[in-house]
Amino acid sequence: MEPEMVCINSSGRSSGMGIIGQDGFLFKVSLGLIRKLLAPKCEIIQELSQLYPFELVLGMNGRIWVKAKTVQQTLIIVNILEACEYMTAEQRKQALAKLSGNR
Repeated sequence: MEPEMVCINSSGRSSGMGIIGQDGFLFKVSLGLIRKLLAPKCEIIQELSQLYPFELVLGMNGRIWVKAKTVQQTLIIVNILEACEYMTAEQRKQALAKLSGNR
């Protein structure tokens, strides 16, 4: 059987979320990065959302699913998310500024 990724609430119900689409990109990161991204006021996600509009699903198992408007934008977001674990806030802001200048 093909694995299926779904969003459910704490009661085990979809509540309007349900199955995550076929499009997008699924990848694995460290649990430390997941915890950082799940923080209530995560600067990484706020900064990325200013770059491109995208959908993001974070799994407590270290899996992330991302979908942006184009495949290129999706891959850029994936690369930034993977790299930001090892970047300082200043390095991340410089990288995002460089990317926003290339749009």
